[in-house]
Amino acid sequence: MEINKMRVVFAYLPTEREEFLCLSQNRFSKFRGDCELIYPVIPASGLTLLKSNKFEVFYIDSILEQLNTEKFIEKLKEINPDLLVYETKTPVVKSNWGIVKKIKRILPEIKIAACGDHVSVLPLETMENSNVDFVITGGDFDMGMLRLAEHLQDGKEMPKGFYYRENKEIKNTGEYELVKDLDYLPFIDREVIPWEKYHEGWTLKKRFMYMMGSRGCAYRCSFCSWPAMLFKYKLRMRSVSKVLDEMEILVNKYKVEEIFFDDDTFTCNKKWVMDFCKGVVDREIKVLWSCNGRVDNTDEEMLIAMKKANCRLIKYGIESANQKTLDRINKGYTIEQIKEAFMLSKKIGILRHGTVMVGYPWESKEDMEKTIKFVKSLDVDTVQFSIPIVYPGTKLFKEAEEKNWLRFGKNWEKYDMSEPSLRHSELSSEEIVKLCQDGWKKVYFQPKFMFRKLLALKNIDQLKWTFRGVKTVFNDIWAIGK
Repeated sequence: MEINKMRVVFAYLPTEREEFLCLSQNRFSKFRGDCELIYPVIPASGLTLLKSNKFEVFYIDSILEQLNTEKFIEKLKEINPDLLVYETKTPVVKSNWGIVKKIKRILPEIKIAACGDHVSVLPLETMENSNVDFVITGGDFDMGMLRLAEHLQDGKEMPKGFYYRENKEIKNTGEYELVKDLDYLPFIDREVIPWEKYHEGWTLKKRFMYMMGSRGCAYRCSFCSWPAMLFKYKLRMRSVSKVLDEMEILVNKYKVEEIFFDDDTFTCNKKWVMDFCKGVVDREIKVLWSCNGRVDNTDEEMLIAMKKANCRLIKYGIESANQKTLDRINKGYTIEQIKEAFMLSKKIGILRHGTVMVGYPWESKEDMEKTIKFVKSLDVDTVQFSIPIVYPGTKLFKEAEEKNWLRFGKNWEKYDMSEPSLRHSELSSEEIVKLCQDGWKKVYFQPKFMFRKLLALKNIDQLKWTFRGVKTVFNDIWAIGK
């Protein structure tokens, strides 16, 4: 007789704030309009692993559904799970502690595990300040979810990277280990999380999905939390054939028209990219796709191959127009390489999205204005200006602690991207916020930019994309400093 398998829920908990925070795939943003939620690939992989091993799986995204704590707990009571796993992030970690306490009071038998970058670097903080039973550290928490469920149900040994309680004493199983071969993981069952609910404002097609061709990043940008906290600065690639097989499933089964590769840096391995592009062409996979790239590892040959394989857009990190800043945050590239990548991408016909940060403590107002002017000169297709937010565990956070730059200390709820987390010796936080808002306005509202966008309108999809983009810009400008 088959034993009834455990019931496992993966969730994003309510924020218990007046405004919701978009939280998914280790990202978050404050919003006052449409919330652009990124499909949580690794949680979906975890639920797929559990389902394929005959566990009953459920998913609740309180941010997507805008559930308050009471409604969320009512959903939990209906499901009556044995295990609840939730992903958390710095600005909501304390709020989540309070919600866990309420869950435990009403449903005391549920085992609860937290995962994500914040708890990976500060696991004891959450174990000591909340009623969670486990903390899963590291970025491969999809495999962690499966191993935990197997431990609870079948008594299998708990893997490395776990914090847990034993007779009220907090213990751990050592440093987490990464999945050595990503091809071992099954293709994501897109039914376990409603893929059609997740999107970004820049997408052109309605039938849109996220994929990952790799995990981790070998680069060491001082402000970035994921490579160090989640993946030990290790980059692991899936085989090209597996990625192409999954693309074909998405296109043939789900009629997907556009894909975004949510890899930290899709373009870091030229041979892999070239083989991938050749495979897309040879297999005649008819789908638009976009990715994150770096300005120092794209060249004309790669970009031509990507365009031939239907690449639509590349997200590039610009960060600053000041070389001293790029060096200080360990970007590893030059201003000239930024110019070259944006020029070549435009020449070949791939859209370019730039990400920029305004408000580094060592930059003057003139430096920040120089960056805004530089971004305008790049003739970007889209851009995101933000203020530097430092996370515990990053090199920039450590430097900020040493130099007394931190404005909020461990008041983690303040690290929500709405105002600077770093002190500036010359500029107030209001002045930095205004400079960031000015960046958005000076790029998007310049006549040259608007005229170019109007000329590019060729069909209804592009018209809808432009309208969504305008709406997103206004929402983002409004959210900063609010």
